[in-house]
Amino acid sequence: MKIYTDGSANPNPGPGGFGVIVLDNQEKFVYNLYRESSENTTNNREELKAILYALKNYGVTILDDEFIEIPIVYSDSAYAINTFNDWMWRWSKNNWIKADGAKAENLDIIQEYFDLWNQGFRIELRKVKGHANIPGNILADALASGKLITVEVNDL
Repeated sequence: MKIYTDGSANPNPGPGGFGVIVLDNQEKFVYNLYRESSENTTNNREELKAILYALKNYGVTILDDEFIEIPIVYSDSAYAINTFNDWMWRWSKNNWIKADGAKAENLDIIQEYFDLWNQGFRIELRKVKGHANIPGNILADALASGKLITVEVNDL
């Protein structure tokens, strides 16, 4: 399973949302499209929420001695990928304080992801270049920004 996520706010901060598209491994079949909107938010917050949604709804739990395919989640947000793959582990050991001494932003989302990860929920996060004509990313971006688009099945 491949999942593309994106978050948006326009202006930033302002109204925004996130989009999630769930595809098969060959990216030929769409399992699900999901969008959620917020009245006042930031693009970083929505990027994190999209990935958290993917973990909560499509993450697998690791069982002893049993192979489970872990969904791959693609995001064009370096901030979100770095937060969940790297920074949150250091922040958690430092009472959620960043290296610059400030409290981590969007802590409610980050701590929920952290707690689910510690309960055994797993996804694999990968960075994808934004605006690089990748159909899954284009659709996730359109969902996040509330744009109505048409996608040909052959484009996926």
